[in-house]
Amino acid sequence: MNFGWKFHAGDIVGAESSDYDDSGWNIINIPHDFQISQPWIAPDANEKSDNSDAASNVKSRLSSRGFKEMGIGWYRKSITPDATWKGKRVVLDFEGIMLVGDVYMNGKRIGGTDYGYVGFDIDISKMIRYGETNVIAVKANTQKPENSRWYTGGGLFRDVNIIITDAQQYFTRHSLYITTPEVSEDRAKVKIQVEMVCFLKVKDLKVNIHISSPNGETIYEKENIIPFSRGQKINEYVLDSIYIDNPKLWSCDSPNLYKAVISFIRPDGSVADVVSEYFGIRSIEYSPEFGFKLNGKKVILKGIANHHSLGALGAAAYPKAMEKRIQLLKSYGFNHVRTSHNPYSKSFLGLCDKYGILVVDELYDKWLTQFAGGRTEWVNLWQQDIPEFIRRDRNHPSVIMWSLGNELQTYWNLPFADWGVTPYRMQRESLHRYDTTRPITVAMHPRGRNQKTDSLPAPLVHETDIASYNYRYMYFPGDGRRFPNMIFYQSEANTAMMGPNYYEMDLNKVVGLAYWGMIDYLGESNG
Repeated sequence: MNFGWKFHAGDIVGAESSDYDDSGWNIINIPHDFQISQPWIAPDANEKSDNSDAASNVKSRLSSRGFKEMGIGWYRKSITPDATWKGKRVVLDFEGIMLVGDVYMNGKRIGGTDYGYVGFDIDISKMIRYGETNVIAVKANTQKPENSRWYTGGGLFRDVNIIITDAQQYFTRHSLYITTPEVSEDRAKVKIQVEMVCFLKVKDLKVNIHISSPNGETIYEKENIIPFSRGQKINEYVLDSIYIDNPKLWSCDSPNLYKAVISFIRPDGSVADVVSEYFGIRSIEYSPEFGFKLNGKKVILKGIANHHSLGALGAAAYPKAMEKRIQLLKSYGFNHVRTSHNPYSKSFLGLCDKYGILVVDELYDKWLTQFAGGRTEWVNLWQQDIPEFIRRDRNHPSVIMWSLGNELQTYWNLPFADWGVTPYRMQRESLHRYDTTRPITVAMHPRGRNQKTDSLPAPLVHETDIASYNYRYMYFPGDGRRFPNMIFYQSEANTAMMGPNYYEMDLNKVVGLAYWGMIDYLGESNG
């Protein structure tokens, strides 16, 4: 539902109302960044750097946010529902609203987001008025300048979809989970799980599985009969474990993609709902002895850490622009992106799958309310953000590591006042509910903590599966001798020292590195 929205820059009283006159508004398409077209705001002569927190990157009022004024943008779209939708389940799906957002339908608030980098959906089945025009309005707010350390853009910067399914039996949001627990060049095991909802009084559920090879040929098709537990309306099922002979493995050089199409069959044999995903057959391994292996072969991550925006194009997630960037990185020999410091778009990860880019997928910057939307406490966010983040991204073969945050262990006053150890443990348990196939890390300055000694790494380093150090690769040898089980990844590396901070690592043992920021971006200006 990306086309033909009406947009107005600035707040307007009553803009959510269905009878508001928006005839004078601009017509735009989504993805859209309303901030990029706003005028540049130069610093006032009396603006001083705020050095009370060096990590905030505030050199003048708008320096961190790209010298664009903060504000509100309104979007409106009128839809007339088709008569065939009656009795169906109708869902609005937002991939993100920057920086926080509220969604209205026919004048009533029906949902929103307090952290615009992750998506959400809203079931509007019972709200639709048939036989008349329905107005969807979205209020996007970039919040205060200090609510981000970089240029975020503003508005409906990612796709918006409308999803229509059967109301009695359907797949849940991000329902499909595909893993490859056994991988070799001769044979691979593919495990398929799916979460479904059924309100019918039936004994069995029928689900059809169709898998096609990278060249489009059908290699597996089967109808599964699953005993149905009516005690629970929502159930997660292991559909099948499929063995594929002589699989075409996914790698950086040969990013082969299979496709799974799962159909939920009604008792009368018709299709109630369909979900599909591309997936890759590949294995990943980590060890202090060799760092990282993909399909049993040593690979060093040679990558970039950058923000989600596209430089002068702004923060709108344009697939063609992202594809051009990835092709450029590949041509220079890069094989890796760390999504600092938030999830990128679904389309970006799809391109990484297509081109063989290895991704360290990151959820947050610091675990502080200030840098997580600023509208509600961070401790209220992660319980819903982690399931959305992991379930959305877990089928991408390009994603090889989860990162829950960045340079946060410096703050003793994080929740529970232990440099982030307890919040990490809580998030880790939630994450493992949705994926256990990848290690979990947090990027950090390893000595960044409020203690008198710098001889030992921060306590949080010992909680993570991978020791991710920003810039401090020179600590790898000493920390490795004292703690032989640590696996090292240079999550940020200085571009001014590109040679030393790569070649001075023990390349036989480390996972690799991500240069900051390698591609120019807006924000974080020196003033």
